[in-house]
Amino acid sequence: MNTSIQTLHAPSALQRFVFATVAALRNTAAAWQRSRRRRAALRELEALDDHVLKDIGVRRSELPSLVAELVGAAPATRRAAMERRTRVRT
Repeated sequence: MNTSIQTLHAPSALQRFVFATVAALRNTAAAWQRSRRRRAALRELEALDDHVLKDIGVRRSELPSLVAELVGAAPATRRAAMERRTRVRT
């Protein structure tokens, strides 16, 4: 009967470098995708005319901060205030 014991080895410096590089590439790709989504949302809102923006209660100057809140890049202070206003009105 042949029994072998497998030993666990710590990752080599090369393996750690490869893992760190892959993680950095994934983080960069995820940040790029978030940036693309944020820019696309901003472009869509900027395409709306001022009357439509007024109807939804947003000024053109607020669009960048609103988009940042919607995608999670900033605290949702405006969105929370809008939700509170809506609850008070109903």
